[in-house]
Amino acid sequence: MRKWILIIVGIILIGIIGIGVKINSDLNDVAEAFKSEHALNEPNLNILSESISPDKKYKYYEYQFDNGGFGYSRVFWSVIKNDENKNDLEKGLIPNGYKIIEWNNNSELTLKKWKPYYESNTTYELDGKTEFNGIKIKITE
Repeated sequence: MRKWILIIVGIILIGIIGIGVKINSDLNDVAEAFKSEHALNEPNLNILSESISPDKKYKYYEYQFDNGGFGYSRVFWSVIKNDENKNDLEKGLIPNGYKIIEWNNNSELTLKKWKPYYESNTTYELDGKTEFNGIKIKITE
């Protein structure tokens, strides 16, 4: 009798583990569906503005993602090299708490500090810095 109880408990445990693995796999699929890649070839990318630096070396993008029935995502800013083969916006993603304003005549990127609505404890990572990914920056309040 004990043997049968152990077999039944073992089968139930295997079933519970299988269900847990399936749920975890489904949750990963859902997370992937909501996670968009920061790339120019992303089909759900909505570019709001773009601008080439005066020296033509870099280009910045202001963009968001179209999440279908969930509307648009927050706005992102990214600056990358102005190269035909460059489409990875994630490498030039501007940290939270800053937004791109414009290029100045010296090909410096002007950033403005701001408090994002989606983040209550913004820390300013670029304070005191004069470069971001090799690009000269100027931060305004």
